Amino acid sequence: MACHRTATAPHAERLPLVRCAECHAKARAALSEGVHGSAKARAPTCAGCHGTHAVGPVATLGIESCATCHARQVTLYRESIHARSRQRGDSQAATCRSCHGEAHVLLAKTDARAPTYHLNLPRTCAQCHADPELAKRYNIPVGNVYQLYMDSIHGRALTRSGLLVAANCSDCHGAHDIRPPTEAASRVFRANVPKTCGACHAGILAAYAESVHGTHVAKGNLKAPVCTDCHSAHQIRRVEGAPWQLEAIRECGTCHEESLKTYRDTFHGKVTALGYTRVAKCSDCHGAHTILPPSDPRSSVSPGKLVATCRQCHLQATAAFAEFHPHADHRNKARFPRLYYTYLFMSGLLVAVLASFGLHAVLWLPRSLVERLRR
Repeated sequence: MACHRTATAPHAERLPLVRCAECHAKARAALSEGVHGSAKARAPTCAGCHGTHAVGPVATLGIESCATCHARQVTLYRESIHARSRQRGDSQAATCRSCHGEAHVLLAKTDARAPTYHLNLPRTCAQCHADPELAKRYNIPVGNVYQLYMDSIHGRALTRSGLLVAANCSDCHGAHDIRPPTEAASRVFRANVPKTCGACHAGILAAYAESVHGTHVAKGNLKAPVCTDCHSAHQIRRVEGAPWQLEAIRECGTCHEESLKTYRDTFHGKVTALGYTRVAKCSDCHGAHTILPPSDPRSSVSPGKLVATCRQCHLQATAAFAEFHPHADHRNKARFPRLYYTYLFMSGLLVAVLASFGLHAVLWLPRSLVERLRR
C-alpha cells in the first residue's frame, strides 16, 4: 500500500495513479530538466523504465528499457562493436548511459550541457578511448586516439574555435552503429572512407572520384590511396605546413617507389630532402585530389598542359623547357637510351680522369722524394 495509498482491498480493476515523486523527489526534479521530462516530448513514465512491481535499480537497467521508445537506435546499437563486446563479456564497453548520461538528467544532443553535444562528444568518447591500458586490454589499435584528435585540425576547430561544423567522432564512426574498420558496413572501412570524408568535403570528393585513385577504389581496388593514407585518420594537419608536405612526398613513395627514387635524383628532390618546400613536390605537378594519368587531356602533366604546369614556378618556361624528364632513370636503357649512354660515358670519363691523376701522383711521388733528399 506504500505506492497505492488510496487503494482498498479488494481493489478495483483500475488502481489510482502512483506518484513516485512523493518518495523520489530528487529524481523528479532532475527529470524535469532533462529531455525525458520535457512536455514537448513523449515522456516515458517511471514504470516504463524501472518496471512496475519488480522495480530494478538504475545499474541493472539494460538497453531493453531504452528500446521501448528508441527501437531504431537500439537496433543499430546491437550491431555495433560496443554491443558485440558486451556480448563477449566486456563489461566496460559503452552502453546508452555511457554516452548519454543517467536517464533522469538526460539532455538532448542540442543542449550545450549534454555529453553528446557536438562540442562535448570527443570528451565523452575519451572516457574510454583516452586510456592506453584499456586500449591494450581490448586490442584497440590506437590507444591515444583522443590526444591525436585533439591535436588535429578538426579537434582544434572544435576546442579553440567552437565550430559546430568541425568533424567529431560520430561524424566519422557513426553514433549508434559504430563498427570496426575491417567490416564493409563500417563508415571507416577503406572503401567507404572517401564518402565519409565527402560528407563535409563534398567538392574534394567530386574531384577525387574522377581521379585515378578514386576510380580504382570505385572498382574495388582497396590498395589505391584513400583520404586517410595521405591525411591520416585522427591526426589530420593543415596541408600548408612544411612537415606535412614533406611527409606527403614520402607517402607517395610508399606506392610509387621508383618515381620517388628518380625524383630524389633531381634538383627538386634533393632540395626537399634537405627540408625545404619551396620547390616542386608531387602534388605541384600531378595535383592533389584530381590526379589523372598523363594520357588524359585533363591531367596537369598531359602534353597539352605541361608547359602551364611548369610555369607555376618557372614563368619563362617554354615547350623545350617542359621536355625535361623529372622521373628519368639513367639505369633504364630501354626508356632513356641517350641518358643511359651519357651516364656511362660520364662515369667512364670520371674514372679515367681520376685514374690518370692517381697514376700521375703515384709516379711523381718517388721523384719528389729524391728531389727533397738532394736538397
